[in-house]
Amino acid sequence: MRFLLNISTHSRDLEFAGPQWRQASALLQETGFDGFELYPVSGYDCGSIPPHLIGGVHLRFFVMLRQIWQNDYQGLLRLFDTEDNIRMYYGGTTRDAVVKCYRDQLALAHTFAVPYVVFHPVHYELDYVFNWQPPWTWQETIDLSAEVINEALQGSSYKGWVLFENLWWPGNFRLDSTREIDRLLDRVNYARSGIVLDTAHVFNKNQDLRTEEEAIAYLLRQVDSLGHYRHLIKAVHLCKSLSGDHVRSGMRAPDPFRGARTFWDRFSLALDHVQGIDVHDAFDHPSIGGLFERIDPDHVVFEFSFRSMQEWRSKIERQKIALGDVFPAKGDRKS
Repeated sequence: MRFLLNISTHSRDLEFAGPQWRQASALLQETGFDGFELYPVSGYDCGSIPPHLIGGVHLRFFVMLRQIWQNDYQGLLRLFDTEDNIRMYYGGTTRDAVVKCYRDQLALAHTFAVPYVVFHPVHYELDYVFNWQPPWTWQETIDLSAEVINEALQGSSYKGWVLFENLWWPGNFRLDSTREIDRLLDRVNYARSGIVLDTAHVFNKNQDLRTEEEAIAYLLRQVDSLGHYRHLIKAVHLCKSLSGDHVRSGMRAPDPFRGARTFWDRFSLALDHVQGIDVHDAFDHPSIGGLFERIDPDHVVFEFSFRSMQEWRSKIERQKIALGDVFPAKGDRKS
């Protein structure tokens, strides 16, 4: 297994990376990690990143895809209020903007020669972020997502793995059953397709989880239920979120967007809520090691949120301790 940290090209993360990414390189050396899973943000010259630091690329998470993919301009206006907002969010007003974004990022992944990219099979809208009652099915979302990634991959020079990440919202790819995997892989026209298992996203499905030990036991049952499909898990986003009370509070809110006058006001409220659901904390309980008795991924990403280098280092060390021998000395790892 190769162990990676997450980083983006948002300005805040770039401060942690430091000039010429020297601080980022030093952090890898200090902590014994092999590289970073990169979330590229438009407007930054990723050519300035030393290629050997990047071990994977997380493709853009648009969240709202149906209307733009169907070139439904009126539907987009209902979501975004104005054409300027649509352009700001997607880089255009038609599906071509989405395809261009993904093809550019796949080209970047090819340039970095990374072994995998991450793609979210998702469609979600702000109106349902709090109540979790979308009027569409997971089947519709998977079919839509397969169309998007198939078109993005056409003519792409990228030849590594495309890994599909689970989320927690109903009507999306949640790994609730192997039927979701069958439907997705039957529709994706790309042989090297697999799964990236996000452990916190599994927890976020279940608002009854109270303790970390209870949550890990739930995770292991969920993974066991996948049977032989577990071999498709090529990467893990390893982090925890125990946020059932926060989710229930949002579901009870009679008017969660009260006072929001613009799309960006609503978007900000929704984003704050989502960050309260998916807190990207570190594991502390050693039973998390049991996950790696069930699966043997090629890549494990310590996917954390952090506001300081001190907080980042603290989460890294806590989770390394929880993993014990699962996180071996760098020279002892399988390539």
